Amino acid sequence: MKDYFNQRVKWYKKTGNNAYGQPVYAPAVEVMCRFQGGMKLIKDKQGKESISQGIFYMSEKVGLDDKLEYEGKQYNVMNYSDTVDLDGVFLFRKVWV
Repeated sequence: MKDYFNQRVKWYKKTGNNAYGQPVYAPAVEVMCRFQGGMKLIKDKQGKESISQGIFYMSEKVGLDDKLEYEGKQYNVMNYSDTVDLDGVFLFRKVWV
């Protein structure tokens, strides 16, 4: 699957909150991915049904509070799912935005 990661996305990892409770992010890191646009009904991190705008396939372990920037548009991570091989070794993560 990693052979198909031929697109680049900027990953902003959440590092904490400031004094006002707003999220603070690390500087952007450019990583390889595969983006597939399309609407899908999913459950977000609070368990509410939401409409996803697309899915990123990537080998980095992006978290629920992180942000991704692709083609000049920023996305909030709504949910993710890990894919492992038969030995339980992590292969890639599907990230819904």
